[in-house]
Amino acid sequence: MSNYLNINPGLPPADSPPQNHNGPPGPNLHMLALDLRTMEELCQPTMNGRGRPIAPVNIQATDFGLKNRMIQQVQNSCLFHGLPGDDANKHLDKFLTITWSMKQNGVTDDALRLYLFPYSLTHHATAWFDRLPKNSILTFQEMATKFLSKYFPPSMVTKLRNKISNFRQLLDESLFEA
Repeated sequence: MSNYLNINPGLPPADSPPQNHNGPPGPNLHMLALDLRTMEELCQPTMNGRGRPIAPVNIQATDFGLKNRMIQQVQNSCLFHGLPGDDANKHLDKFLTITWSMKQNGVTDDALRLYLFPYSLTHHATAWFDRLPKNSILTFQEMATKFLSKYFPPSMVTKLRNKISNFRQLLDESLFEA
């Protein structure tokens, strides 16, 4: 069986090896390498998978583990869905307020927040987080920056700035009504 597939009719058959005509390959490359794994093999979980976006953090505590009460407090107080009406800045502010009082010996506030933050996400936001590259986040500041870039992009800042700049109060309106 050949490891090549002929995708252009009229060219050499699939079991013919690629031919070199003493020149650079042209734009009409007709051979593709096939992945010969079965669908069952492709669907098997693997330890070589993508992994989590948060890189391992150097922690001094030998018995570090997130406490269930910490996770529950975050999930009960500030879940972010990633929907268009969700306020990313408000979510970050509430998350920081909740985690401000959480302490664990030998663990920096940054590391604790970094490891707790994924538990504050659900639905669309979890899907976004899971698509981030493996080990691409080293600090909570990086996490917050990526989060705000996704859910509070510069276009939203511009839109809000324009809304404020173009604010008009009619003569017969109170400030509250405007």
